Amino acid sequence: MSRPALAGATVGIWGFGKEGQSLARTAAAAGAARIDAVDDADRGTLAVPSDIANLHLWRGAEHLDRLRHCDVVFLSPGIPWQQPLFAELRTAGARLSSAADWYLGQYAGQTVGVTGTKGKSTTASFLTHLLYRLGRNATVAGNIGTPLSDLQPAASETVVAELSSQQCALITASPRISLITNLFEDHLDWHGGIDAYHRAKSNIFAHGGQVLVTTPQVLDTLERLGIAPPPQLRVIDPAAVTAPDGGDYVMTYPHNVINGALAAAAAAEVIGRPLTDDEFAGAVTTFEALPHRLQTVRRTDRRWIDDTLATTGESVVAALRAMRPGERIALIVGGMDRQLDYRQIDDYLCSGERDVQLIQGPSNGAAIGRGFAAAHPQRTHPVASLQQAVQLAAALPVDTVLLSPGAASYDLYANYVAKAAAFCEFIDSVADAGGAPPPGR
Repeated sequence: MSRPALAGATVGIWGFGKEGQSLARTAAAAGAARIDAVDDADRGTLAVPSDIANLHLWRGAEHLDRLRHCDVVFLSPGIPWQQPLFAELRTAGARLSSAADWYLGQYAGQTVGVTGTKGKSTTASFLTHLLYRLGRNATVAGNIGTPLSDLQPAASETVVAELSSQQCALITASPRISLITNLFEDHLDWHGGIDAYHRAKSNIFAHGGQVLVTTPQVLDTLERLGIAPPPQLRVIDPAAVTAPDGGDYVMTYPHNVINGALAAAAAAEVIGRPLTDDEFAGAVTTFEALPHRLQTVRRTDRRWIDDTLATTGESVVAALRAMRPGERIALIVGGMDRQLDYRQIDDYLCSGERDVQLIQGPSNGAAIGRGFAAAHPQRTHPVASLQQAVQLAAALPVDTVLLSPGAASYDLYANYVAKAAAFCEFIDSVADAGGAPPPGR
């Protein structure tokens, strides 16, 4: 579908975070006659940014009715698919769009879309790093940070767009190349069920996508749902992939070996030829960890690792497997309860592959590692706050403290960045109180 016409239109924006503000500026620049932005997270009226013409900004769910009267409504990714007004607008055939949809309406042909339940941020970032080292003009954007609606890429530029399931659900034009890392269980509260979640992910290639880079596991899921992949498939089997030799790097962690191989396959599609071993190894040895994904944030008498982007059971297990064999680990879990299945964490903890002390924090920590807690109560420690978790971890006989919550942060924090910042503050307070060496950064 073509981009919605905004000149002279009444434009609705639902949600006024980073993407909402970007879209308001986009609509104003396109000549929108009126922009009604509604943020239903709080109440009252917000101050209108002075640099956005014709913007009317409202806070509170009582203002959502204004969106019914708009020519087009841009939605932020956090609006649940089952939200009554959202469902009503879809049923009524209203023109709905998003930052990702707006961008792809013009630039899908020069875009690689990256999605999946886990690994998409690292894979998208590594792919961009790989393309840059191959001499391509490449930019990473989307769910990873910069709103796609901020971009006006040059014709020679490749955009690597990280897309969440919420963003995929609304797109009407697909990237030429799509990459799906895996499909597990997540965001069930948003989509209403695992099949709906997986269908939303598959929407990344459903509107004109030409190439899909993925794994057999993803193809099996698509087949079960009756979803046909795009014409060209590049299937990477994890069992056939090995890490490059020569050191301990982010992309040689067990869970990232397949992510690196998927990125290499996507890069080959962009440049039109396979990568050499030296090209790939050079990218691996120069790529740095993303913030909040297995990032060492402090060093006292132990390593403190921020893995707040690990919001599923699969991600927690991947983080534990990435730890050094033989080291003693304090694992801090817990966050917003989304009714996920955490049996894989129990299976891994009970296997004894890593020496773990489990710290169960709010709000759903008691549900994470429940079987391990029953079998090993002396190695399980319920706490009432992240601060208590850090204080306890500092006193345990461990080499590494891993904050890998297995849940989102929105129960007690604004987002994972805020939770990670609190984690670092609590570490520093413990270190200062105990006279420990200055924390490494």
